[in-house]
Order: sequence, then structure tokens, then C-alpha cells
Amino acid sequence: MTGTDLRATQARRTRAAIRAAALALTRERGYAAMTVDDVAALAGVSRRTVFNHFSSKTDLLVVGLEPPEPEAIETFVNGTGSLLEDLGALLASGAEAVESERGWLLSFPEIVRDNPEIERAIHERLRAIAVSLADAAGRRLGTEPYDPRTRAVVALAMAIQRSAVDLWCGRTHPWEQRREEAPVRAEVPEASAQAPEVQLVDAVRAMVEALSDVVIQAPSDRPSPIFQTPNPPG
Repeated sequence: MTGTDLRATQARRTRAAIRAAALALTRERGYAAMTVDDVAALAGVSRRTVFNHFSSKTDLLVVGLEPPEPEAIETFVNGTGSLLEDLGALLASGAEAVESERGWLLSFPEIVRDNPEIERAIHERLRAIAVSLADAAGRRLGTEPYDPRTRAVVALAMAIQRSAVDLWCGRTHPWEQRREEAPVRAEVPEASAQAPEVQLVDAVRAMVEALSDVVIQAPSDRPSPIFQTPNPPG
């Protein structure tokens, strides 16, 4: 392992420790009473280190996928494979950083339910991801953000992400449950219990492969039910 790899691994561990501390303190005291100083102390880092990894107190609790890294976006934009395969690779590129957060995602609805500020931050994160994907899709396809083809790629990507997270967490329904249906868990799983049988990157690939199978198996000579050419008048 190179020095760069070691630094990246340490950065991921530090980030995970900070987030775990923030989530633990939020569950113990509530979001309003949780402070960045207390998070830093529990994680064993400085306040400055916390803000090196997270932009705000709210950002500490926005668990889940983030916009793709610039390098991954450029690889997708310049990709030569099928659009679906390259899109899957783009989405899988950020999965490793989320692997340690599986246990928290299982109990996350409770935190969101009790803290509207976090819910707003989640919507902003999802919007940032969508904007990033729209830019990448538009550059690859040579289309504008409002073009239906660009929007189709973004919608497909968001659906793959959501379904992959559900598969990874072992859920049988979308994670965006109604608040009154969100499970309340007494304890957050320990880090050692968070290792899933299926890694998130594998879940993303599984969803892409399943989608590819569905598309390939569709009869090629059957007209699209949405874009059928009308019969000429008799």
C-alpha cells in the first residue's frame, strides 16, 4: 500500500469516527444539545479536524451517498462502454466511503423524523447529487440539463442508488418511509456489526446487471408503448 493509499484509508477512518461520535451524541442528547466540540472530544480529534471533513454541524448527520468525485465523473463522461455500465461504475465509485455507515442508515429515519433541519439537509444533498449527475450526463450525451435524455439518465441513476442502498441494508421497501412508519431502534449497531454480507458496491452492480437483463430480454421488435408512431389516417 502506497503512502497515498494509507492517507486515504486514515482519512476514511477519521471521518467515520467523527460521524459515529456525532450520531451517538445525537441519539443520547438530541441534535440541539449535540455540539461540535463534544463530537471532536468523543472522536479523539480536534475541532478543526471535524471541519476538515464536514462543512457544518448538520452535515455531520447527513448519512449516505455523496456527489461523485471529479475523477469518477471524468471517467464516465469519457467512457467508451455502454451508458448503463459506465453509469453503474460511476455510482459504485463512491460506495466504499459509505460502507461503514450501513448500521446508521438502518436507524436513520428516527433521527430524520425528530430533526427537520437534517431532513432539509438531506434534500439539499440529493439535489446536489442530481445536479452533478445531470452535468455529467449532459456532457456525455451532448445534451442540455432540461433535455429529456439527460433527465432520464439522472432519474435512472437516482433509482439505482436508492434500490442498491435498500438491497445493501436488507430492506424490502424504500428507505424513504413515511415518518410514522419509520422504525425506532433502541440501539445503534456497533461498527463490528455493520459489515453486510453484500457490499454496497456489489449492490450497485447487482442493480445495474438486473436492469440490463430486463432491457436485453425485452422483445426488440415490439414498439415502445410510450413513443409509438401513430398510424396514418386511412
